[in-house]
Amino acid sequence: MSYKQLSPEERYQIQAALGMGQTQAQIARALGRAQSTISRELRRNRGVWATTDAPYRAQHATRCAQARRVTKGVRSRKIQGRLRDLVEQKLRLSWSPEQIAGRLNHELGIRISHETIYQHVIRDAQQRGFLRYCLRFGGYKQHRMKKSKAGARTRARKNWIEQRPAEANERRALGHWERDSLLGARGSSVVLTVVDRRSRYTQLRRVAKHDSAHIADATAAVIRKHRAVSKTMTNDNGSEFQRDEELQSRLGIPVYFCNPGSPWERGTVENTNGLLRQYLPRHTDFDRISSSWVRAVEDTLNHRPRKTLGYRTPNEVFHGTTDTLTRGALMRFGLEFS
Repeated sequence: MSYKQLSPEERYQIQAALGMGQTQAQIARALGRAQSTISRELRRNRGVWATTDAPYRAQHATRCAQARRVTKGVRSRKIQGRLRDLVEQKLRLSWSPEQIAGRLNHELGIRISHETIYQHVIRDAQQRGFLRYCLRFGGYKQHRMKKSKAGARTRARKNWIEQRPAEANERRALGHWERDSLLGARGSSVVLTVVDRRSRYTQLRRVAKHDSAHIADATAAVIRKHRAVSKTMTNDNGSEFQRDEELQSRLGIPVYFCNPGSPWERGTVENTNGLLRQYLPRHTDFDRISSSWVRAVEDTLNHRPRKTLGYRTPNEVFHGTTDTLTRGALMRFGLEFS
């Protein structure tokens, strides 16, 4: 059974119960907690000012608990004692963390990552220390210690996937698209993948440059053909998708962003990219592939039955048509039909 920390509401109940003269055992039974939990709470968060009339204050106890969470892990478990003194001494001599880590391994056989030393510097900075000023450029990558104002404005501007309509999440309607970039060889063009969530209908475009301007133009060209049914667009946070405000104005539909590091939130396009790798393997130079080949791959996926669609094709579901096996095709396989 996992342990759940006391909530502020439970602390106020403890304060009220103590004021009524209840014992720790009675309080524990009322809250459904172990008596040791109540005892530990009183021991750690009672406060030096506790009196008989006011043995416990919930507000003060909550502040104490939150403060411990903030300071938890401030001291490095790997850099302590004499090693800590040695590392900080070399930092003050303007040695870089990489130089310190390398010399410790070379001279003393101590294996420690330079990233661990950087984290030690960050912890020191959070405690108003000065080790960061011993590093080059007056501090270690300041953007890692505080979020940039530009980044905050970008995050506030975006439509996040939690705001996406329920019909898109549940695949109830056509026109809710997902998009991604399929990368090839370094420096070559890319393939833009745009997939309808409900029908799995796929549109591919080869894009000369992997940047936001070219990707936005290619996306607009795809959606323009299906403007009547298009409702939303979902993608990841790649730099090529950052012209969302301009694209929303051009297309007249909202663009939603998945949470960072959550590829499953756009699983349709991720699965489609996996299917595409059969025809467009990794490290392929897309500059050497013709546009007719890309269209052939697109047609192959759109006219191939999918189990998730009840063995209908994406083309059938998206356009509301019926694809049939022709008489000639059946006869070539030696099949008869009435």
